Amino acid sequence: MIMKNPAIEIKKWLVSQLQAYSYIDVYDAMVPDDADGEYIVITARTASPIDNKTGYSHEVSANIDIVTKGNGFGFKRAEQIAELVMGGINSDTIVTLPAGWDCKNVVMASINNLEDLDPFGNTFRVIIRYTFVITQTI
Repeated sequence: MIMKNPAIEIKKWLVSQLQAYSYIDVYDAMVPDDADGEYIVITARTASPIDNKTGYSHEVSANIDIVTKGNGFGFKRAEQIAELVMGGINSDTIVTLPAGWDCKNVVMASINNLEDLDPFGNTFRVIIRYTFVITQTI
């Protein structure tokens, strides 16, 4: 068996889930200059091997960066989107990956709020870090 990158499969799954639960654009690391005022960016994906005698297992983490831009609403809208995301991706979520992959658990590792206040447009962000244990089965 040749070891594959588990972060690629979890990214594909995250994109589909985030689009289904948040109803806003989802980007992989890079956001176009003409992006709307609300979007999600998947960043900081890491995969660390876990000792497993029967296959390749990894603890895979990813940041879900919820970004809202504009004046007059503060964190309210970013936190509303974050609640939609957390309602759809949590410890009860069954992660369905392609054949050859198995996900045993989902953990919301942390939540951070960040703001960038400037006279040209305020930016409010909620960053949710998720951790998954993924095993390559073939």
